[in-house]
Amino acid sequence: MPAPPAKLERIQDEALRESLRAAHASLVAGNYPDVVRRAAEAYVELLKRKPELLEGPMGRFRIFAFPRLGAHLETPADGPPSVVYDRERFSFSEAVTYFEFALDSLVREGL
Repeated sequence: MPAPPAKLERIQDEALRESLRAAHASLVAGNYPDVVRRAAEAYVELLKRKPELLEGPMGRFRIFAFPRLGAHLETPADGPPSVVYDRERFSFSEAVTYFEFALDSLVREGL
């Protein structure tokens, strides 16, 4: 199995790092729905821990930047953000997109 990206070790939170490590293993194994779910859940956890990321113009940008490749981010005014899955099957390229998006976001925000 190919080694996980070195950037993965820069995630400070152990649970989030392990979740994305498992997502990488699923990517290698071809379990693309698991990759998408783990990556999306990690991003939602980031937003729950840092709700200020959803405020102002940059907050709207973060909502629109979330990949819309079979899943989308919902941010209700009266509750926490969540991901709604529009389908159950995902391709390799879609899974990689979600994985890299979550990985980059977690590292950038210092989680």
